[in-house]
Amino acid sequence: MKVFGALAAAVALGITAVPPVQAQEIPFRISLNTGPNHVRNIALEKFVNTLAERTEGKLDVQVFPSSQLFKGPDVPKALAQGGVEMGVPIILYLSSVVPNTGLLDLPMFYGRSADEVHAVLDGEVGAELNDEIEAKLNVKVIGPYLDLGHTTIFTTETPATSLAALDGLKLRVPGSPASKVRYDEMGVESVAISFADVPIALAQNSIDGLNTTHETIRSAKLWESGLKYAIDTQESFLVYVPMIGKPTWDKLGPELQQTVTQAWADTVGDARTLAASRQADARVEGMKHGISTVQAEAAELAAFRARLLARQDEIVAATRMDPDFVARAAAVLGD
Repeated sequence: MKVFGALAAAVALGITAVPPVQAQEIPFRISLNTGPNHVRNIALEKFVNTLAERTEGKLDVQVFPSSQLFKGPDVPKALAQGGVEMGVPIILYLSSVVPNTGLLDLPMFYGRSADEVHAVLDGEVGAELNDEIEAKLNVKVIGPYLDLGHTTIFTTETPATSLAALDGLKLRVPGSPASKVRYDEMGVESVAISFADVPIALAQNSIDGLNTTHETIRSAKLWESGLKYAIDTQESFLVYVPMIGKPTWDKLGPELQQTVTQAWADTVGDARTLAASRQADARVEGMKHGISTVQAEAAELAAFRARLLARQDEIVAATRMDPDFVARAAAVLGD
């Protein structure tokens, strides 16, 4: 009672008995496994700046590139456990836990345009997929996916003049289980290794090349590791999923949650445009550094796509995708 009386007296005299508690910034680390020159990192700059400005010091937004915190495949688990606040992992890393995220590797997406991919992922099918990702990974998907773009096949010593020319090669393929079928059909041995290990694998001839994007080649300067040839196949379109760990999301509260999702919505469109332009620029730059690049013949691509489509039901079953979910996606594409 004496303590209470002393505090009451202090208040009556206009004296602050206890210093006010200052609100502390909430840590908001974004973990990326690509370097500062990669399109994902550059595309996120506007989001990061917008978020920092709109949260007015409530969030301590920091970006950690080049796997400084976690390797790409480990980011979803780290988010769920509160080890990091935000990540934008490539969708391929999610397929072992959420099989339906392997959707874009199915034959029906072979050669599809960015607009066709967006029509599926930005609509009801994408919303359904997001709900599944959130439930199984304990994360919050904060908005539309970020584009990386169409993949290309790059090789060292074997000229990549056609799909048939790739028969017998060993390629690093960062794909879902569905992509393995694609490479089996080519006669290619697909190898799963960390991207950080690719330069030395190329230099030691442990692999004959890799499937990735022109922008990724440029950001890592992989022409310095012996890449000499490339064939554009538009075989798959890669995207990144923007997600925040559920422990962090709940901690933010409704106001900050709305600020984060709105900041992403206001910047992802420009980020997609940037990704497309940088892919085109990177293709040209790769050629300037000695990578002989060709576009696969339309007839060969059409014939190969038909072979793959004949195995689509088999792929769906083998990868544990939901056939009804796949059918809904196919309906959006008009298949």
